[in-house]
Amino acid sequence: MTLVSDAEAEALHSAIVRKEAWTLDSVRHLRADAERHAREGPWSVTTERPQAIAMDIHDYYSEAPYWWPQDGDPKAPYVRRDGQTNPNRFVANKNALVAMSDAVFTLGTAAYLLDEPRYAQRAVRDINTWFINPKSRMNPHLDHSQAIRNFNNGRGAGMVDGRAFIRAIQGMEFLAQTGNWDPKEQAAVKKWFQDYLHWLTTSDYANNDKRAGNNHASWWSAQTAAVATFVEDDAQQKAAFNYYRDRIFPRQIKPDGSAPREEARTRSLWYSAFNLEALTTTCRIAQISGVDLWTARAKGGTTLATVVEYLEPYLSDPKKWTKEQITDFSNDGLYFLAYAGIGMKKPEYIALYRKLERPENAWLGLTDLIVGRYEAAGHQTRH
Repeated sequence: MTLVSDAEAEALHSAIVRKEAWTLDSVRHLRADAERHAREGPWSVTTERPQAIAMDIHDYYSEAPYWWPQDGDPKAPYVRRDGQTNPNRFVANKNALVAMSDAVFTLGTAAYLLDEPRYAQRAVRDINTWFINPKSRMNPHLDHSQAIRNFNNGRGAGMVDGRAFIRAIQGMEFLAQTGNWDPKEQAAVKKWFQDYLHWLTTSDYANNDKRAGNNHASWWSAQTAAVATFVEDDAQQKAAFNYYRDRIFPRQIKPDGSAPREEARTRSLWYSAFNLEALTTTCRIAQISGVDLWTARAKGGTTLATVVEYLEPYLSDPKKWTKEQITDFSNDGLYFLAYAGIGMKKPEYIALYRKLERPENAWLGLTDLIVGRYEAAGHQTRH
């Protein structure tokens, strides 16, 4: 699988069946989240469409968050205000993509770990609506993502919207293990992701983001690695791993562990952590596939551990961050500390992950289960 190894999945399932103490809280959160998602959806890009923009009804469309109309001129190209989110932009497709991905992840994971066919049936419905049904499916590209009103109908930076698919993929991999998903529908979804992988690796938009030199390039590698793993395209998976090792990590990170392109932003701490989340995700996918990217090096011998340790004081106390951060810092992406701690055998990262306040949801519930199994197997962390 992509983010969880087969051995981990089987061990987690067995521990949950035995009701081992370290699983109970996570199982409760997973079940609660699955019950909520079972009452929601299904979602489709065709449900809500942008006004006065000509495109196929099946094309995903979103608008760039930091672009605003010019005062007094509704037809002028929008202008950029970095870090200031325009609340009036079109986000219906993006919200639907995130909701679908979270639901498929949660329901697929719960169907497998909790032996609950009802969750599987609901996940299958959500998947069919988004990826397969000819009336409601999304076309497998993001050509019209993060558009700027009165200027363009999409741009390369929109590729980052697709990072939500990584969670959907992991949910589908769990779902496939349950035996409650028709092989023909599995094949149809694999075909969709093969087409999406072709877009990720050949389109001008995606290649622009691949070369962006910032968090967009990092999320390109994470997405490409995840999708290539899912569709078993070994060549593209290897290419994504090599690009991370040779281009993304060494070109983005300074010897002290900082990421200058992220620190130039008005939400510099958030973007630094967001970039580290993407880097860690790629390393985790590689680890599950038997490839070590944790030891990839930048100038001066810098590794991912250098990056984690550079940001660590500010993850615990964001107020210590002295560079620009014009919004409150959200910590829902800090699960990367757990994966980095396991991948680099750094128990202090896992201890920090456990210490930090974070939301209760299925994604972090699975992370807690993976950490719990790691510790139960004898890998002690310092609390």
